[in-house]
Amino acid sequence: MQELYEEYQDFFDGFENNFIDYFASLALAYYKVYSREQIRLIAHNIYKEVLDMDANVSADEEELFNQMRKDGVMIGFFISRAMLYLLEHFIAHIRQLEIYSHKSIEQMVIHITHFIKNFEMHVCDKYAVQPIHLNFDSQSNFIVGNNIVDILKRLKNEGKSVQFFNLYKGVPISHEAEIVDIDGEEVVFKTTSIQEIAMKIDDNAYILKDDVFGKHIKADIVYNNFSNNTVVLNNFTYLLNMPASQREFIRVHPDISAIVKMSEDSQNLTQGKLFDLSINGLGVVSEDNNGLFAGAKIEIEFELLIGKKKEKIQSIGEILNIIEYKDSYRYCIKIFPTPEEENSIVRYVNLREKEIIKNLEDILSDYR
Repeated sequence: MQELYEEYQDFFDGFENNFIDYFASLALAYYKVYSREQIRLIAHNIYKEVLDMDANVSADEEELFNQMRKDGVMIGFFISRAMLYLLEHFIAHIRQLEIYSHKSIEQMVIHITHFIKNFEMHVCDKYAVQPIHLNFDSQSNFIVGNNIVDILKRLKNEGKSVQFFNLYKGVPISHEAEIVDIDGEEVVFKTTSIQEIAMKIDDNAYILKDDVFGKHIKADIVYNNFSNNTVVLNNFTYLLNMPASQREFIRVHPDISAIVKMSEDSQNLTQGKLFDLSINGLGVVSEDNNGLFAGAKIEIEFELLIGKKKEKIQSIGEILNIIEYKDSYRYCIKIFPTPEEENSIVRYVNLREKEIIKNLEDILSDYR
């Protein structure tokens, strides 16, 4: 790596801030407990580790990844994405040179692979937990032999409730539920009618983690009774993570066919349809890629219909993730709107949220 660093020192020195910015955005998208400044310091240390610049794994770094792991973040996947971002830009840099070096790219791939293995050995393996079973009977924060239904029985006896969570067209629906009855592995809950219809449309029930349940829970719906707002659930399992419950802002699904234009530069224009929208991010579905990649800084342009008026949004953005389907791409993008653009987005999201709730209530009336 020392030889590779000396040969491409201009790239590695110049790219450090880009890597730190991307790493911080990626980390905060998964885990918001640490401040951006703390994450940036950790990213700086990791970059030095990657380049073999005599950096050791810091205590802050270990603590961050240990806490992220406890909250269900897949650390190996997270680090691999950061390393892929570095590799993509290194390859792009190589391609711009007069002499295209396959050997240098191969050396970089080998080195990054070596770094990831070392990271897994010194950080991931150090905090590894015992294999997790679907019913989590042996999870360390539960008494041995207790499963989810046993804990629900205890909560019922203590008169305590749980918190349901579902999404409907991007809008979070979350209300308390009383545990009414338990028969074998089936549990009867009483909740609000709006929660029950959101649950039925979602075709699954989700219970948020709390001081009793250390992880979010997913369950199957056996039967809905809208006459008394009860629902019967079974097949309770823990979820490693539920990103939708961690969103800072409501992200609605639009009711307009907004065409979004995305460009990293004036020559690479990608068009797609607006999939979802919040004041700090949006999703775009497109059949094209045109060289876009996770971490790319881009320009965004689209129109929102607010009332009877169209308002144009022209903002800078950063691609956080690209989900590739069989014949399309979905781009998850963080945006940085101006105050005027943010106001337009807030007004649209608020109006759309009311429309979505009204639509949910209309659907509910059909079941009564």
